[in-house]
Amino acid sequence: MKKCRVILIAFLFFIALPLPSLARGETAPAQRSLQGHQIQNPGVKEGTPRKFDKLDKNCGNPAYKQAPITHGRTQKHRTGKNIRKSMAVQRMTPLKGYVALVQGAAYVQLKGKEDWISLRTGNAVPPQSKLKTGQDGILEIKYEDGSSLLLRSETEVTILEAWKTGTSRLLRDFFLSAGRVIAKVQSATGRSPRFRVHTPSAIASVRGTEFRVAVDKKQETYVEVLKSKVTVDTATNVINLAQGEGAKIKNAGAPPSPPRKLLLAPNPVGMKSFYSSAPVIALAAVGGAQAYRVMVAKDEQGKKLVWEGVIKRGDRFTMNSLTDGSYYLLTQSIDQIGLEGAPSEAHAFTIRQNPLPPMILMPGNGLKAGEKETTLEWLSVGDAVRYHLQISEDREFQKLFLDKADLTDLTFKAERLENKPYTFRIRSIAKDDYAGAWSDPVSFNGSPLPQTLSGNSPVSSPDEITLRSNSVGEGFTYHVQVAKDSQFQEVLVDQKVSKPEISIKKPKEAGTYFVRMAAIDRNGKAGEFSQAQNYTIQNRFPYEWVGGGTGLLLLILLLAL
Repeated sequence: MKKCRVILIAFLFFIALPLPSLARGETAPAQRSLQGHQIQNPGVKEGTPRKFDKLDKNCGNPAYKQAPITHGRTQKHRTGKNIRKSMAVQRMTPLKGYVALVQGAAYVQLKGKEDWISLRTGNAVPPQSKLKTGQDGILEIKYEDGSSLLLRSETEVTILEAWKTGTSRLLRDFFLSAGRVIAKVQSATGRSPRFRVHTPSAIASVRGTEFRVAVDKKQETYVEVLKSKVTVDTATNVINLAQGEGAKIKNAGAPPSPPRKLLLAPNPVGMKSFYSSAPVIALAAVGGAQAYRVMVAKDEQGKKLVWEGVIKRGDRFTMNSLTDGSYYLLTQSIDQIGLEGAPSEAHAFTIRQNPLPPMILMPGNGLKAGEKETTLEWLSVGDAVRYHLQISEDREFQKLFLDKADLTDLTFKAERLENKPYTFRIRSIAKDDYAGAWSDPVSFNGSPLPQTLSGNSPVSSPDEITLRSNSVGEGFTYHVQVAKDSQFQEVLVDQKVSKPEISIKKPKEAGTYFVRMAAIDRNGKAGEFSQAQNYTIQNRFPYEWVGGGTGLLLLILLLAL
């Protein structure tokens, strides 16, 4: 019992003594609070980057390895709002655009690649891609917010950057090195520009607007605001353009021109809603304009262009390359420094040229004069079921000598002609009874003295034929092809002539021959070939064989006698 008391007293005495670590005033590891503290490293001054030993090399955060030492002082806490904002900035993701419209030649060159790839509707276009359009190309890139960039023909653009932030802000930067673009930017909030177009001499910045930017061959920049406002930043200063204003920047070091009012669009004069032949249009004059841009499109917005040209003030223009269909005409004025105004309203019109008027087939020695009858010939038109022929005593066709609308052959013998001048014309009629345009009138004379009122009838040998088509207008030349097949794989004649007619040698080989013609304007731009027409060369009767056979028969008879 005595021993038990001694052991109990010793045990109580032992637990009453303080532990060495607790005597020094340290806190137990389980009781430490690390909130707001970093691990202390004795002997390192405050603010000095840590030097990690081998045990630290597995840490994958470089920023953490360079974290300053605070020696137990609590850092300033950021609010939850600031933290979320910082995280949103860090969550910026690349923004892709998508091809909304492509027409003609349009290509993309992806970052790090050398090949140019043809684009199709729906293709994704990532940042840092290069875009370009050909001579007939149109390309529209659209983004998820509805903003778009439309590239006109012969335009080159680089997508410098395109990002989407964590707060759904879209940031886009483009570089226009050549050509013309139209930017449509949806309204946005915030301070930073959402859409910028860089050029060699300026930067156009917007937030919710519609504007055009162009760079010409001299690397001069043109900025034209159609809606809202645009800020133009150059090397020398910054200018703000309001709706309906524009500015020109000559080069990177030159100051921009002061903001100028954009000119109003010219209205077409005497424009019709329906045309049976190539439309010829004149524009009303606009004060201050030195030229006009004319556009024909399949849509009212003018995106799907099928014809475009710049004409001088006072000139008329002929749209000779349009196929049958419905179109919209839009115009813009161009001022003295090259700025273009807002487009006009879309003027709708329809054109139906087919079936084309048949080409006139003239015999090599022309229409016979001094006879009471004359044979008229023309080529076959593919989509015509019959032909309408008129012969008149005057060129205005007010005094009709003959009017026949049910001809199915390719020739007509005009009889009981008097000794006086006549003019004839012909047109094709389709299956739906639509009558195409008349051919150009051809004059001939029934008097003993051969003469031609038009003054341009061919004078050639009987071994030649002359093919005559309609004139498109002044200043046009023509490209004529004659082939043995309708696909023009075997072309026999390929010539460019100053007027819509050509004299060729009559083919010796019997068969059907095909003819087509294209008009070329004064700028050298050729329209599409017309639908092929054809004519037939019949087998010639072998008179030389008959003559030789007759002689041989007579010789045999003489020998028999």
